[in-house]
Amino acid sequence: MEDKRAKILDVAVEEFASHGYKAASTNRICEVAGVSKGLIFHYFGSKEKLYTAAVTYSVDLVMEEVSMDDMPRGNFVEGAIWSTKQKLAFSHRHPAVFKLMMQSFANPPEALAERMTAYFKEMMAVQTVFVNQMLDGLTLRADVAREDASDVIQSLFEYITRLVTVYLQKNPDATMEDMQPLIDKFMRMIVIAERGMVEQKQT
Repeated sequence: MEDKRAKILDVAVEEFASHGYKAASTNRICEVAGVSKGLIFHYFGSKEKLYTAAVTYSVDLVMEEVSMDDMPRGNFVEGAIWSTKQKLAFSHRHPAVFKLMMQSFANPPEALAERMTAYFKEMMAVQTVFVNQMLDGLTLRADVAREDASDVIQSLFEYITRLVTVYLQKNPDATMEDMQPLIDKFMRMIVIAERGMVEQKQT
């Protein structure tokens, strides 16, 4: 039975990613998954809950395949580049999963907007773990407090998240490659945060 539930989720991800929440059809999901509508509602209860489960499934897949345990330590820029490359590779392996995640993040269904916002807010806690892991591998200047460094990096993540959200709202079918200019901008800002922006005068 778990195989059927997994099959329903796989098909639901494709359906929601291709057609959006409102136009997605549970009848099509039934047909492609080879199950009855009754079985879908037995597992998930409603279209809303199926959508939420599909998004959760997508995020869990990212967390499973992009492990922060393999991230290089000791250089924040290298770590950020590594993370971006991993997400890019993931988007190629699972285009529908990536698309659904981006849609649900930037353009959640009106009926589920509050729930999706709360869910992704929880997921942003992973970002804090990433920042702290990177800071653990760095030697900060004696006059830089770790808390202040963490706040600066977190602010950069929040800023780029807002830019990506606006971009996806205007370009709902954007791919990871389409967002490369924003990624490049983020990388340049990370370099500034790590190395400073003012040329030090030689004394």
